[in-house]
Amino acid sequence: MGIRLLLIILALWALYIIVRRYLPRSKDSDKRGENNDTNNMVQCKVCNTYLPESEALTKDGVFFCSEAHRIAGNDEK
Repeated sequence: MGIRLLLIILALWALYIIVRRYLPRSKDSDKRGENNDTNNMVQCKVCNTYLPESEALTKDGVFFCSEAHRIAGNDEK
């Protein structure tokens, strides 16, 4: 009886490991997907570098990667 119970527990544990490996990890993938959707990439007007919109500086609807480029971009007008 004891060995049978041990084999059943071992089989259930192995089944759990196999199922866990092949099921999608929804919590991690959803969080990464949300960051990509809400964090659009924009291009600096001066150096053409792409950066997340949340980190970009804006002036009159134009994006810049740094304060120096924002000033340089305004000087071009």
